[in-house]
Amino acid sequence: MLLTPSDLPFAQYQPAFNLRTELAPQLRAMCKTAQGVAIMLNWCRTNHLPFAIRCGGHSYEGFSQSSSVVIDTRLMSGIAVNAKTSTATVGAGASLGGLYLAIGAQNLAFPGGSCPTVGVSGHALGGGYGYLARPFGLACDNLLSIDLVDPQGHQISADARQNPDLFWACRGGGGGSFGIATSYTIRLQKVTNVLVFSVAWPAFSIKAAADIMNTWQRWAPTAPSTIDSNLVIERNADGTIKLRSSGLSIGTLQELRRELRSLSNSASVVTLTFLQAVRHFAGSWSYPVQRMKGKSDYAVSPISDEGLTTLMSGVSHSTGVYVICDAYGGAIANVAPSATAFAHRAGTLFCLQYGSVWAAAEQTQQRLAEMRQLYGAMRPYVSGEAYVNYCDTDLQDWETAYWGDNLGRLKQIKKSFDPENVFQHAQSVLPV
Repeated sequence: MLLTPSDLPFAQYQPAFNLRTELAPQLRAMCKTAQGVAIMLNWCRTNHLPFAIRCGGHSYEGFSQSSSVVIDTRLMSGIAVNAKTSTATVGAGASLGGLYLAIGAQNLAFPGGSCPTVGVSGHALGGGYGYLARPFGLACDNLLSIDLVDPQGHQISADARQNPDLFWACRGGGGGSFGIATSYTIRLQKVTNVLVFSVAWPAFSIKAAADIMNTWQRWAPTAPSTIDSNLVIERNADGTIKLRSSGLSIGTLQELRRELRSLSNSASVVTLTFLQAVRHFAGSWSYPVQRMKGKSDYAVSPISDEGLTTLMSGVSHSTGVYVICDAYGGAIANVAPSATAFAHRAGTLFCLQYGSVWAAAEQTQQRLAEMRQLYGAMRPYVSGEAYVNYCDTDLQDWETAYWGDNLGRLKQIKKSFDPENVFQHAQSVLPV
């Protein structure tokens, strides 16, 4: 289905996650098959037309947006579950929520993110952190194979045996650099029930909030790998800080209660099925459309008292910057940094995501300035590494921040596979 702005269905497929970077294409190609994707790619190449590739449309910087052509895979959303082998074949246009609904009823789980409208493709290609990452690894660690359309318009497959370099690059190298994904085979995990926990600290001073985060950062990344957690830091209207930590465990209640005592004596714990836990963490299943900005950091050692005070002070004095810290370690760290393109493995304690969401366009410059100010203030206290799925066009050396020592191999694979740089956006992998 080919849609132009004058077509009635065009508006249905136009909304994107970030209004700040949303673009209206001259042509949106709603592809239903891999062959349709190949035809569109060849047409764009032949006519020298720039294009973007879209699945869920959640790219923070709008890399799935284009004012020219968008090759849109959302209609390729089929999911076939094989409960006997604990695997599934997933169309490149499927959402995480669609996947969870398809597998949850069979007591199967996938270690992906909590937002149900995020596309499987962008999430997994960039690594894919979620609440089951410490027990089972990242989404990319549970990819068994991927089908793509290559720069010449050929339909190819990549796994550990065929096109292994390409398969390596597709596990953490980010979307939009090596081809157009059309399908995945993924490993599922047998999970019946999980323990979901939460702890809230509603209003604290900067110092007290820093003390709470210090406790969390020294506990969460070294907790048993059965337990995954985050820490959310937000500002109250009076400038005080509110914090909450939540997560889940696939271990025993006794183990979880014992571990949570390191954090708080007032944690709430409930037993839920995997699908119930998905709904719990997802909140609304409506597609979010908003103006936003995101940035990220990685902590490879505990943040100092001075750094924690800087972080809390920055949130306290902002209009609406929040920070989400996701604990690493566990199965994430059990994979060698060079085994996949995703480099943030052993030695990484947690990821920090700085975020801000606002409604009115006239607020944009203030919100961006606040975000950059806090990010700049944190430079002495964090590694300078960044998560490609929280893409950020402010980054100067974004290639090293995203991929570290894996960058050289990524660039060599790009040169070998796509020397003409057919697949490109503002932060795609460049050939050597």
